[in-house]
Amino acid sequence: MRTTVRRGAVVMAATGLLGAVPGTVVAEAAQPRAAATAAYTCRYGAVSVSDAAGSVVPTAHSAGVALHARLRVHNTEAVALPKATYVFALGNLLKNRGPAPLVQWRVGSGHWHRMSLHWNKKTNGSLALWNSTALSLGTIPARGTVTTELSVTFPKKSIKAVDYDFLDVHSGVCGGTRLDWYTGNGFEYWPWSGTPGKPA
Repeated sequence: MRTTVRRGAVVMAATGLLGAVPGTVVAEAAQPRAAATAAYTCRYGAVSVSDAAGSVVPTAHSAGVALHARLRVHNTEAVALPKATYVFALGNLLKNRGPAPLVQWRVGSGHWHRMSLHWNKKTNGSLALWNSTALSLGTIPARGTVTTELSVTFPKKSIKAVDYDFLDVHSGVCGGTRLDWYTGNGFEYWPWSGTPGKPA
């Protein structure tokens, strides 16, 4: 004889086994399944980004010094966000290009990766910035946070200025919907000598 516990989708052979299972376990197995996972709400503000260092602006007084920032990418929804990505952008308000900085990134305590940057004259409106390609954050848990760390190194002849950084957050499940546009604290290249806005 076989007995079927329909709601829990658990099938047990009654001969000698069912009697050995505590009644509470059978009752739990008989409970209805949890509702299907809700769809992710793709909207601006579904993700928020913040800097772990608060309002501190990392500053280099000479070329070749690596500046760091740890950015927390938080999922405000009660559903996990898969295939989360961001595009990193960096540039000064003087719109002087200068040489490309060396920018590296990683997620959590994972391996460092070098960003591939390209110059975009109109990243956000008319603001000219260095842009990365889309960088993977993986899956951000429901109401959870993933940390991405950035390392920015200015080479010689970089423009003496504060370079502002931006994160444009998206997901493969949200199409072209922007989930957040974050303006960071920036990364300052400020040698003791030289003229602001000029190569130094």
